[in-house]
Amino acid sequence: MHLYRISLGALVAWSTLFAAGAHAASDATTVNFAVLRDGTQIGTNSVRFGHCGRDTTVQIVTHVEIGLGFLTLYKFDQTEAEQWADGRLVAMNSTTDDNGTLHRTNAAAGDGKITVKGDGRERELALTAIPLSLWNPAVVAQKTAIDPRDGSVQPVKIVDRGEDDLIVRGHAQHAHHYEIITTFSQDVWYDETHQLVQVELKAIDGSTIRYQLV
Repeated sequence: MHLYRISLGALVAWSTLFAAGAHAASDATTVNFAVLRDGTQIGTNSVRFGHCGRDTTVQIVTHVEIGLGFLTLYKFDQTEAEQWADGRLVAMNSTTDDNGTLHRTNAAAGDGKITVKGDGRERELALTAIPLSLWNPAVVAQKTAIDPRDGSVQPVKIVDRGEDDLIVRGHAQHAHHYEIITTFSQDVWYDETHQLVQVELKAIDGSTIRYQLV
C-alpha cells in the first residue's frame, strides 16, 4: 500500500467532492443505496448534499429491518447531519436506534478543537478530525475517525485493494476498492469521480451486507 498516493488522492477527492457540491448550488443532490442481506433488500440509505457558498451540509438516513413473517428480529435506524466549511467539519449531530438501544452524538468545532459528546462522554479532538462517514473519500487517508453512533474515536486501518470492475445500476463501472478496518472490516468502492458506489461487510451471522447504489 502506497500511503502517500492514497493520502494525496484523498485530498484531491475531497476537493473534487466539494467542487461538485458547489456546481449543484441551490439544488440539493441525493444519493440512494439499497441495503441488501445475501441479495435480499432489508433497508435503505440516503445521503443528501447541500451547498451554500463555502458551506456544505450532508444528511445521512439509514433504515434497516430484518424480520421473519410479522416478527421483527432486528431493527436499525440512524439519522446524521454534518456541517462542513472549507473542507473542515463544523458540526455533527447523530441519533441512532440500534435494535432498541438509543445513542446520541453531537460534535462542534470551536476554540481550536472539536468537542464531541456521545453516550455520556465528552472528548476533545483536533480540528482535522472527521466522522467515519463512508460518503467521504477522505476517510481512506485517516488513522482515526469519529464513530457517529456513540462519538468514540476509532482507530482506522486502510488496505488498498486496487481497481475493480463492478455492475452499478445495471452498467459496468470501474471503481477503486479499499478495505476499511476499525472494530470490524468493511469494503468500499469509489468511482472515478470519487463518489461512493458500493459498501460490503460480513454480519455476525456470516451473511453478506451490501450497500448498492440505486
